[in-house]
Amino acid sequence: MNDILSSEKLIIQYLEFLIAEDFHTSCDLSDEIIFTENIMSGKIMIVQNFSEQISDDVILKNYLEIIIININLKLITVEDMHRTLRN
Repeated sequence: MNDILSSEKLIIQYLEFLIAEDFHTSCDLSDEIIFTENIMSGKIMIVQNFSEQISDDVILKNYLEIIIININLKLITVEDMHRTLRN
């Protein structure tokens, strides 16, 4: 369980970092995404729970959707996130 919590924090930190880098703004995403378990695979998945603030910004919303999909598909790994945050 502790592993999942640290991964959740890492993912939120990673997404917030990308927004800061690419949009030159800060955004608290702690209430914007939900972590849930896929019933079939048992894997943790990220689900969007975007507020109106993000939903109204189509470019930001699409940007986050693409990154979340890539994380869920494991195209972006924990190692990739660590590497990005270190650099």
